[in-house]
Amino acid sequence: MMESENDAAKSEINSGKSCEVSPKEAAVVLNNLGSDNDEKHKKFTIKQKIALVMLAGADFMCFCSMSIMAPFYPQEAANKGMTESMAGFVFGYYALVVFLTSPIFGKILPKIGVKFLFIGGLITSGICSITFGTLHSIDDYNTFVTCSFIIRGLEALGASAYSTAGYVIIINIFPDHAGAVRGLLETFVGLGMSAGPAIGGLLFAIGGFSLPFYVVGLIIVLLAPLNMWLLPESDKCSLDVKTGSLLNLLKLPSVIFTCIMMMIISMTWGFLDPTLEPHLRKFSLSPGKIGLIFLLLSAAYGISSPGWGWLTDRVENYQWLMPIGLFGNSIVLLLLGPSPLLSFLEDSILLNVICLPLLGIFVAMSLMPTYQFVLDSAIKGGFTENIGTHSVIAGLWSSIYSLGEVVGPILGGAILENWNFPVTSSTFSLLNFVTAIIGSIYFLRLLKEDKKLKNKVLVASPEIKVCYINDVCEVNIGLEKTTKNGHIRIENIKTK
Repeated sequence: MMESENDAAKSEINSGKSCEVSPKEAAVVLNNLGSDNDEKHKKFTIKQKIALVMLAGADFMCFCSMSIMAPFYPQEAANKGMTESMAGFVFGYYALVVFLTSPIFGKILPKIGVKFLFIGGLITSGICSITFGTLHSIDDYNTFVTCSFIIRGLEALGASAYSTAGYVIIINIFPDHAGAVRGLLETFVGLGMSAGPAIGGLLFAIGGFSLPFYVVGLIIVLLAPLNMWLLPESDKCSLDVKTGSLLNLLKLPSVIFTCIMMMIISMTWGFLDPTLEPHLRKFSLSPGKIGLIFLLLSAAYGISSPGWGWLTDRVENYQWLMPIGLFGNSIVLLLLGPSPLLSFLEDSILLNVICLPLLGIFVAMSLMPTYQFVLDSAIKGGFTENIGTHSVIAGLWSSIYSLGEVVGPILGGAILENWNFPVTSSTFSLLNFVTAIIGSIYFLRLLKEDKKLKNKVLVASPEIKVCYINDVCEVNIGLEKTTKNGHIRIENIKTK
């Protein structure tokens, strides 16, 4: 009997009519409608596959360009008279520029277009990489330093533009697989960061300082027209929308908490850049072996990222991956030192080889859900799901992550200089642990509020409006409206 009533209600809904059903029946009907809609998005289309290849290629080459200078630029800079700290700031300056400019690009993106910003960023990054390869011909110290910062900053400007646009492209082209696609692309980011030093060292051995920058920069420039022709236009959003408000976004507590966690995660990744190599010196390893140990961290991050992205798309309370990953980071960093608290544990190459891949896995686990949770929090907080919202979130995400990349190495280097690596890793372990505790408390509070809201919906029997827009089911609940007989009223139904 109940099944036939549900079928009748669903039939009326599909016909576009208004109807009244009990709260229990409404829940069944809405769940059925949602499951019917989910069946439509199981496989990638040809256009999506092409877009995925283009985005993956761009991510790999651009992050490869960012890291190819690591094996030989410090020595070249030293030959010109540059100190180690100044050379290190040239590396950190890249992340600083991304931090400062990402919110700006997020704000202007809806006005100038996603594709234009993405292609323009690629071309800028590629040309600057080629130009950087000419610096070895400059003998004057002041000119060398000035050009290093200017060209590096412009290259970071291009990276900020294409990365901000890239996050919006992912949401628009892969609306039903955004988390999994982000995870997959992070694999290519990790591969680019990992392979960059090896490619740079090989090309440097073949053709000197210029060749690595010329080769990688030229490939990036050639990728730009390919993306222009093959990357499909988004049909989900219109560019004729108002830009999202960064200030209003930062007023949402969920966004603030997520940004704090994101920054700690980025700092955890970044503090190892200036500290891990000095920590490994006592083992008298060759530069090649040290490079392989660094590779373990980024390789584990890249390999595990698609899995955590897929889980973000599939699990209802995916936000719990963030504090769990932070707890994992905390434990691994205690072992990596090893911490003075673990005086019984002796440092060894084996311990480092085990801990670094685990750290890469937990960093990926905690980082993958952050973008999606900021987006969901914004929509829940009253933002409209359009390109303006996506762009301002993409700018905020890139900015906060880059801020962590700036603060992490600076803080890590300062602690290492005044104490030692075990104290440094223990400090970042404590930061991860405290952030995980705060995040867990906040998510528990959100979970309780959601349960109260669901119970209130069923008791109050509110008016529920359901409509399909571009295959997306939207449910708007007005708690102040009820029907006389205590039934939920479902109206304004449109199905495709």
